[in-house]
Order: sequence, then C-alpha cells, then structure tokens
Amino acid sequence: MKKLLFVLLIFTSLCLKAQENTSTNPAISKLQTIAASLDSFRRKVPVEKVHLHFDKPYYSLGDTIWMKAYVVIQSNELSALSQILHADLIDDKDSVRVSLHLPLTNGFGWGSIVLDDTLLQAGNYHIRAYTNIMRNLGETYFFNKAIMIGNAMPPKSITQSSPPSKKGATPKNIEQPAPVNDDPAAISVQFFPEGGDLINNITSKVGFKAVGANGLSREISGYVVDKDNKQVATFQSEHAGIGAFMLQPAADNTYTAVVKIAGGTEKRIELPKAAQQGFTLSVTQSDDNIIVNIQASNSLLNTGDVSLVAQANNIVQYSGKKLLTSNSITTVIPKNRFPEGITQFTLFGPDYQPVAERLVFIHDPDNHLKINLVQDKPGYAKRDKAHFDVQVTDRDGKPIVGTFSMAVTDDGKVPYQEANETTIFSNLLLTSDLKGYVEQPNYYFTENNADKDHQLDNLLLTQGWRKFIWKDIMGRNFQTLAYHAEEGFGLNGRIVTDKKKPTPVAGGKVTLLINIGGGIILDTVTNSEGRFSFNKFPFRKGTTFNVMATDAKGKKNVKVELDEPTPQAVTLKNLPLDQSENKDFSTYLENSRQRFDELDKNGMLHSITLKEVVIKEKITPETIKEVAVQHSENLAGAGKADQVLTFIDLLACQSDLAHCLMGRLTGVQVKADGGFYARGFEWPMYIVVDGIGGREINSVVSSDVSSVEVLRGGGAAALYGMHAANGVLIITTKKGDVDYNAYTVGYLKYTPPQKPQVLIAY
Repeated sequence: MKKLLFVLLIFTSLCLKAQENTSTNPAISKLQTIAASLDSFRRKVPVEKVHLHFDKPYYSLGDTIWMKAYVVIQSNELSALSQILHADLIDDKDSVRVSLHLPLTNGFGWGSIVLDDTLLQAGNYHIRAYTNIMRNLGETYFFNKAIMIGNAMPPKSITQSSPPSKKGATPKNIEQPAPVNDDPAAISVQFFPEGGDLINNITSKVGFKAVGANGLSREISGYVVDKDNKQVATFQSEHAGIGAFMLQPAADNTYTAVVKIAGGTEKRIELPKAAQQGFTLSVTQSDDNIIVNIQASNSLLNTGDVSLVAQANNIVQYSGKKLLTSNSITTVIPKNRFPEGITQFTLFGPDYQPVAERLVFIHDPDNHLKINLVQDKPGYAKRDKAHFDVQVTDRDGKPIVGTFSMAVTDDGKVPYQEANETTIFSNLLLTSDLKGYVEQPNYYFTENNADKDHQLDNLLLTQGWRKFIWKDIMGRNFQTLAYHAEEGFGLNGRIVTDKKKPTPVAGGKVTLLINIGGGIILDTVTNSEGRFSFNKFPFRKGTTFNVMATDAKGKKNVKVELDEPTPQAVTLKNLPLDQSENKDFSTYLENSRQRFDELDKNGMLHSITLKEVVIKEKITPETIKEVAVQHSENLAGAGKADQVLTFIDLLACQSDLAHCLMGRLTGVQVKADGGFYARGFEWPMYIVVDGIGGREINSVVSSDVSSVEVLRGGGAAALYGMHAANGVLIITTKKGDVDYNAYTVGYLKYTPPQKPQVLIAY
C-alpha cells in the first residue's frame, strides 16, 4: 500500500484554479465542455429507477404477491417526479396477465397481485415495473424479476368416481413450472477486450462470458492459440460463466479460443481481430485508490493530449489530460472521490473522440447502514405475539431517518438462496445501471472479500452498457422525450349519441365521482369532437371511478367511451429462471399445499354463503379517534390536545404530511421556511414523531400517519421542555396491530349515482 502512494500522478487533474483563463487553454476548455454537455444531458433527460421489495421469492396460485415500490432518481434519492408506477405480471408467452397502476408518494408506494387460480396457471412469469419517464430509455432499464408460480391448491371438487385415498391422506395437486430445455452443446461465448479493442503489441486483459440456450451461465475452460496453433493463453471461468485472461496480440497474427464445455465437447471461436494501432485503458483497484493505466501505440505518441473522464450518475467525478510521450502512463485516484456504485471511465483521444471505456464498481461496505433487530423476549410459544424493534444506524452508530420495508417468513417453509435475491442494493447500484440480464446479482454482495470484488470486476468487464452515446452528448443531440412524468391519474374519452350510428356530443356534461375520502366530484364539458379529459386527480389502490354524462340539455341518451391506455410492448422475452431454486420451491409448495388443505377442510378456501349478519354497533367519529390515538405517546394523555386529526381526515392526501396539513390545523400556519407556527408565537412548533422529539415533518408520509395532535399553548413546555414553548405537533404513525382499512370501510359512506354509465377500478 505504501509503495502505491509513490506512483507519480502524471495526469493533470482538472481541479482548476479560479483564476485560470480557459480561453488560453483549449484542452481544458474542451474538457469543461464535455462536463457541461453531460450535465445538460442529466438535466434534460431525467432518469428514474425502480426497486420492488416482495414478501417472498416465489408463490403458489391462491397466494397474494405483496410488494413495496421504491422509485429513485439517477443519484438513488427518492424521486418526486413520477406520481404513478406501472407494474405488470407477464407469463412465459410474453403476455401481460395483470397490470397495476400504483400511486406514488415521494417516491414510494405499495401494491399487491392476487394469484387467482381461475385466471392464471402454474408457470414461469416475470414482473416488470416502470414509470412513464423510464419508457424513454426502453424496457431494458425497467425493473424486471423472474418469478416462479406453482399450484398447491387442492382440487375444487372430488367426484365419487375418483379413486379412494388412503386413510388420512390428502390428494396432491402440486404443479411446478416446466424447466427450460438446455442443450449442453448449444452455448454462446463472447470475448471482451478491456477498454474496447485489442491493439497489436500491447498486453490487454480479455474478459469472456459463456451462456447456455436457457439464458443462464455455463462453466467453461480452454486455451487460446495463434494462427500456427501455438498456445498463448489459458482460461477458466469463475462465477456465472465469466472470467478473464491476458493476451498480447502480434501483428499479422490471428487468435482462436478453444472452449471446453462440460461433457467433453470442444468449440473453436475466433477472438476479435486486433487493431494495428490504438489506445488501451486498464482500471484496477486497491483498498483506497483507483489505478488507471493507459497504453498507446508508438505512432500515437506526441500527437496531442489524451483526456480521461470518470462519471457516475451522469455527473463528472474526475477529469484530467496528458500529452503521451511514452507508451504507458499511470494515474492513481482516491476512491473517496466517487459515490458507491458504477463509475464509467472514458478515454478521449487528441481529437476528443472516445477511444476506450471501462466500468468499475466502487464498493464502500464500511459506510453501509447497520440494522439491528431486537426482540421483546428470548423465546415464543406457538401463536405468541412477537414484538420487534428495528434499529437502523450509520457507521458512527447514529440513528437514521428513512423509509423501510420488511417481510417476515418462516425460513423452514419459505427457504431461499440469498445469492438469488434481488435486493435494493444490488438492484439500484448495479443491475439498474447495466444493460442486459445479470445472473445472481446479489451473489457479489453476500460477503465482503477480495474474491467477490474480483468476480464483480469481471462482470463489469463483460457486461454491455450504453445509456448514452458520447457523440450525441458532445453534440448536444439529446433525444426528444416521448414520455413525461405522470403527476397524477388521468381519464380521457368521448361522449357519443346512443344510436346505431353514434355521433360525437359537443358541449356534453361529464361528471366524475371518485370514492376517496368522503367522495370527490369533478365535472367538465366535451369539446366540438365530443372529447373530455380529467387530469391529475388523486387515487390509491382499490379506488373506483364512476363516470356519468348527459348532452348539453341534460338528457341522458348518450354513451361514454373511455380511452384505453396504450400498453408498453413486451420486448424483453422470457427472462431466464435459475433452476437451482427448484428444491426450495418444492419445499414451499408442499407447505402451501398443507396450508390450503387445512383451509379447504374448514370451508375457508372457496367462496361460501354467510349467514345473516346483524350490525349492532355503528362506527362513530369518537370510535375513530380512539383507534387513531391508541398508540399515542402524548405526555398530556392520548387524544388530550387542542386538535386531533385522524387517519380518516388524511385519507384524501396524496402528498407528504407537511403539505397535507396546510390549512387543516386550526390556529397554525406554515411559513416560507417550512416551519409550523402557532398563532401569536415567533418560533416554530416542536415536532414529536412516535415519542421522539426534534424530528423533521418532511420525513413523514401522510398515508403512514394514524393521528396528529396539536398542543398550541405555551403550557406544552411544562411537558416537553422549553424547546416546546411555541407549541407541539405530536405525530403517531400506524402500527401493525390495527386494521385501519376495516375502520375506513366501516366509517365512510358513499352512495353511487343512479345508473352509472361506466365503472372502472384500479
């Protein structure tokens, strides 16, 4: 490590002095133009990424897929751009079987898919998720996850002609997806010279990747021979059929890889032809630094400066230039200049055209969050209630504010392989920035060791990556955005006469009723072509809309025709499925079968007719308040406040809590600094969230809130100290032991209009 620090930094780093006149230094001015062009691209072509957190790795018909969605911008911060996320369940015939439109609040939302055995069958599926913005870059950069769905449901009926089963035995009906056939001899092997090209008389690293007919990796070995059949290199794949070897091509020579496949088959593949002259770019890592080596042919020496640009998240993190006077130069860059994740190094020639490129992954495990799960007692009996505290801290042990999700399963009944999981880390920092399928992405992060880092580097040596083309960036030739952020749900259509030959109804009156909160009513009129549009109105999962229309005179002899949304085409065909999970999947299906059999035995699996139900108690506002504040840690007593807002009061909110509360709190106003001020007080109110004081209200999502209690008087200081002398906002979030939906459904009353013309649900 100490020797490394003495390596001469022969690149001139562009940490430019303020007084330098770039007009007299065209090279520096040109590099600044590259950085400015990339920054312009980042601003004009917004990028969003999606991660879905599922409750299980695989499912059976009859299950429900539960998921939480996280949508971030390029820098992996929660996005405030898109308000709607689209999620599709796609079968192995590339047909969309279920399509969801999920509302997003500050970059996250929730959803579920019921796997109805009357609509679906066991098979290999994949789930994709995307925002409208993401459609500009194409389906390659959507969130995609392959998922197996089996069938552990018992038969819906057993006829008398069925063969009798043994005493105590239960008929089995377990179906697994059919495995994908893979011909051992059908294998594709690709070779990738580091930086882009092989150059004669320059030693380069060559990466390779072997893939079988089923889209999954194949392990290979072999050697490289020249045109005289002389062996010049050997190779052996490591993880996921990927590996690398060193090669120095010579002029007037060609090279062939002799690939040995399991089973004794051999295959001969020509390597990419070496160029007569050019540049190579090699990037390696030490514990603290990035080491970049550039080599050039003799004919390119002293012909002008070469420039190195390193960008991450479409932001230039490093740039430098140097006149090449020797065949090889090296520079060392501290890792702490780069964010964790993928960084792209690009080498530009004297004409400022890209000549070599390399991706590297900057790993910083010491800076990861620390998560500790604390249980309330050492052990539990069957059906015991278990309470856990989740503690999330930074590297210094300080608490972290964020949004989290957690799925709890029995690992004896839902076994899984950690390497096969799609985690938020492996997705947002790795696969979402790579083009193409990555096998077992979480494998590289299950342990922090040199072998995993080396194998991850091999992956980036071979994985294609082209989110933009440099010549388009340099020329400011940015693509025209066909798709923009959806700021809310929209409903469009037209009104026509109710006749055999319908004609458009101009000036027709259209009413939209939305069953959110106490009900929302919107209205509009049609244009000369009979068309109408409702834009950016709130909705959440389970929301239904009623559309009614009349002609200009109020007569109802019209029909409503709603526009069908244009679906995103399925271009990513048959996502590969790792069959190594089959044993775990079989265990899950067997346990699911036992669970379904028990439900079926008790008449709880299929629909049954209920006896008459008599409602003895009406849910009142007082009942709602009791439910809302039952977990309140108000020091004055739960619900004892100048004002209390409940989760019912916040139902119509589709934004963060701060915006939601504007105008709802009596005697409280929000000023330009974002603070909440009680009338007559000069300083903002004290914020308490779940008993913890001094919190930021912007970190709280309205849909997560059970109650908001307001203490306006200066007497609050007696309870919370002098920092609460200007009043207190006490926020209590929802807890898992309360079924808030049950109270919502029971309390809200909504009478649908007479004879609705159209009813749709999302």
